[in-house]
Amino acid sequence: MMKAKKLFVLRHGNAQPYGYQRDQDRELTELGVVEVKATAKAFKKKAETLDAVFVSPYLRAQQTAKVFLAELDASVHVETCPLVTPEGQSKDVAQWLDSQPFESILVVTHQPFAHSFVDYLADQPLPIHFAMTTATMASLEGSFFAGACCQFRWWLTPS
Repeated sequence: MMKAKKLFVLRHGNAQPYGYQRDQDRELTELGVVEVKATAKAFKKKAETLDAVFVSPYLRAQQTAKVFLAELDASVHVETCPLVTPEGQSKDVAQWLDSQPFESILVVTHQPFAHSFVDYLADQPLPIHFAMTTATMASLEGSFFAGACCQFRWWLTPS
């Protein structure tokens, strides 16, 4: 039997509002940093481990990953992944992630992709109050990553 893989989907923290600059260049705000640290602390209490982190190339996602991992004091494989931007395609990302050799993966990404990806993977309807607000993390588990093939385990939202 295949060992279950764990997937954690983290939306970036609060970022600068849309302005004249390119969306990819929006930075985390001070609130965003606080949110990400709070989520990291809550994640740490769950005593989960990470083997790899795949991060959107957008600045706010890169900053989120850096703050999150610094809070965990974790040394893991980190890679920029152009598939997990706001326009990410759930099926493509699931197939790509499933081909990765890691058992416990964190994806740092954006809306609307974050919510649609979690919804795509989950084998049951998502909890009624679930929302991928800034710095929210969702946890899924399955033998492989594909549509409706993973169990939704829990979610964390910074308080």
